[in-house]
Amino acid sequence: MTKHFVYGPVPSRRLGRSLGVDLVPYKVCSYDCIYCQLGRTKEKTIDRKPYIPVRKILDELYQKLEKGITADYITVAGSGEPTLNSEIGTLIHDIKKHTVIPVAVLTNGSLLADNHVCESIMEADAVLPSLDAHDQAGFETINRPHPEISFETMVEGLISFRKEYAGETWLEVFILDGINATEYDAMQFKDWIEKVTPDKVHINTAVRPSAETYARQVSPENMTRFCKILGEKAEVIAPFKDLEKHEENIDVGQGVLNLLRRRPCTLDDISSGLSLHRNEILKYIDPLIKNHKIGTVKKGTMVYYQAGPDKP
Repeated sequence: MTKHFVYGPVPSRRLGRSLGVDLVPYKVCSYDCIYCQLGRTKEKTIDRKPYIPVRKILDELYQKLEKGITADYITVAGSGEPTLNSEIGTLIHDIKKHTVIPVAVLTNGSLLADNHVCESIMEADAVLPSLDAHDQAGFETINRPHPEISFETMVEGLISFRKEYAGETWLEVFILDGINATEYDAMQFKDWIEKVTPDKVHINTAVRPSAETYARQVSPENMTRFCKILGEKAEVIAPFKDLEKHEENIDVGQGVLNLLRRRPCTLDDISSGLSLHRNEILKYIDPLIKNHKIGTVKKGTMVYYQAGPDKP
């Protein structure tokens, strides 16, 4: 099967129609977040190298654009931490020369203390880093970082990057019930956010199956309460309103259902079976779960999707 590095456009709650670009192999990351929708990290590292040759990625991207595909953003993200790819700066620079579509970098922010990393993403139109903890203990509990990354180093990197970067900075705060979602937590986050000074703060929670079952979703009421404490820049991320209107939704959704009616599948199984990127599959799984057409079951560390009972 041909490996695809570009996926979408897919509906994104933060970026509208997002054309995704994958820069590292599946789950190569500097974190092993308990809430990650892609499961546990397979290779936890801070080593930067050309994991996927940029020329291959660009060739696939430009082929899509030549077919007339449009998007609100070209999003450098994918199945791991994109700034681990040492050629990310070359990729962004080349994209900016070839299209007027703005470029966004979706990053966990763990490497922004490295000047080389910061310089490599300066040409992006928007950078979307994460801040999921407000101290070292929470950082280790939620993000399970590479041992050479401390909370202090990470957050100081966010602060220094924001001072130098001229584009938009949209900070994501991911909160989990019983872990980092109290009013006390919100006040602690607020102190750090005032130091980072992002343009926007996006409050998110676990709406999809997570790497760990104890990473639980926060109720809408508590999300709203938490958001108000953070101030006027903060907003709860709402589901993308045009999801049902996405032109590929019916075909992909039906493909997922047909596959699951044969047997339960992991996200990898569905991705392989339909020859689509994992992140693209996830966009269509959401409405199927909400409409009770499919469900999930966990076996050990693996999450399986299965078809619900057929209704007459």
